[in-house]
Amino acid sequence: MTFTPTAEQQAALDAYRTGGNLVIEAGAGTGKTSTLQLIARDNPRRRGLYVAFNKAIATEAQRKFAGTGITAKTVHSLAFNAVGRPFGPRLGAKYMFWHDKAKVLGVRERFDLGPSASQRFLAPKTLVRLTTETVDAFARSAADELTEDMMVLPENLTLADDAETHLRKYVTRLARAYWQNVTFVDGTLPFKHDYYLKLWQLSRPSIDADLIMFDEAQDADPIMTAVISAQQNTQLAVVGDPNQAIYSWRGAIDAMNAFGGIRTQLTQSFRFGQAIADEANFWLELLDSDLRLSGMPGAASSVWKSGRQPEAILTRSNVGAIREVLESQRRGTRVGIAGANKAREMHALAKAALDLQQRGSTSHPDLDIFNSWDDVVTFSQMDDGTEIAALVNVVEEYTAERVIDAIDACVPTEQAEQTISTAHVAKGLEWFHVRIANDFREPGKDEDGNQKPIIREEARLSYVAVTRAQRHLDASGLDWAKQFTAGVAA
Repeated sequence: MTFTPTAEQQAALDAYRTGGNLVIEAGAGTGKTSTLQLIARDNPRRRGLYVAFNKAIATEAQRKFAGTGITAKTVHSLAFNAVGRPFGPRLGAKYMFWHDKAKVLGVRERFDLGPSASQRFLAPKTLVRLTTETVDAFARSAADELTEDMMVLPENLTLADDAETHLRKYVTRLARAYWQNVTFVDGTLPFKHDYYLKLWQLSRPSIDADLIMFDEAQDADPIMTAVISAQQNTQLAVVGDPNQAIYSWRGAIDAMNAFGGIRTQLTQSFRFGQAIADEANFWLELLDSDLRLSGMPGAASSVWKSGRQPEAILTRSNVGAIREVLESQRRGTRVGIAGANKAREMHALAKAALDLQQRGSTSHPDLDIFNSWDDVVTFSQMDDGTEIAALVNVVEEYTAERVIDAIDACVPTEQAEQTISTAHVAKGLEWFHVRIANDFREPGKDEDGNQKPIIREEARLSYVAVTRAQRHLDASGLDWAKQFTAGVAA
């Protein structure tokens, strides 16, 4: 690879050459990978590690860093090689039903939440799910101990303070017993990849590298952040964009400020022209970021509502994606769903709705607290801003059976005329012509009738969405945002 670096890329290289830590704030499409290649080739004999988010990224990065001293690995591969191999035979074990887990944990009775709760009893099935989720939350955290605050209450459950305290203590006790069982090599409960990652972090590992490249640091795994922070005598090149931090809901943290070092910026986009850069800068201004993007010189781009069929439609939610699939198929378009597991997630959600309609129960974690589809409908009417309400609208309009058939009829994206993707899955991807769907909802009013501000992470997600377009962007699904000029909520 030979190219003339931009002034910003040269500044990053100069900062790296000081030997201290380097933090690169890289806007969407601004050539962060080529900048890291530039750094890697500056001293190809240095032993370095590029920390990749998944295996596909690691494989691609290894190709790009060929001829340098950089090895690209996922966090999980590092942990598996260090502590995970003894648990290997259990990773592919058959799914364990909730009632079998309940037997191991000794959960036999319903849990009484008291008369003031929105639901009097929690069934053993729900208790097992809460326990598993609490263990998973601990496994994703950098904490040394599993604590009561790691349990997440179901969003449709309201409790008195004393009942919540009682429930948290009970679930935490079960979760600690679960963790003790699952981390025995011969344990009987299902073992997950995140569990050996957690065991690795608790072992206080030392990484044999002179340089660690930590990419996508704005959505960092807390465990990897803790491991990297603990390294001694290792130079760090931390790369990310705080304005693209969109995974806090699953435990990710913004580690851009966690390590210190010389800070530089990459603002020149190599993906799109100035019209799309201006749309991105609108969201950056709302986010009160000092980053502003410049479009690629000479690149044509446009932002307007087009009647042409977009190459990709980006949605806020799974349910929004389901609706777009249905509508595109109705027009005769051959549709693919982006994301290795996304179609499966959507299918499972629709199947859960069908199960509730037909037999009054489901094992889906988002809906298993309901005893009928009518209960789901009633809940959706109390809060029409939830994804459950959106699911009800789609199922009532199209039927669960039709939704399932539509998802089954989707083709691989490489065979599709149009790709439907949630904005979360779309991060890191790009298309020639993108339309933003209309399920990016405008904030509502407060109890006094005043307009609520945009939630910060929602603004970040919108910024990610509009920067996926290379040539043409139809951002009409976000037209409502133009009234906002006073920043965002925390």
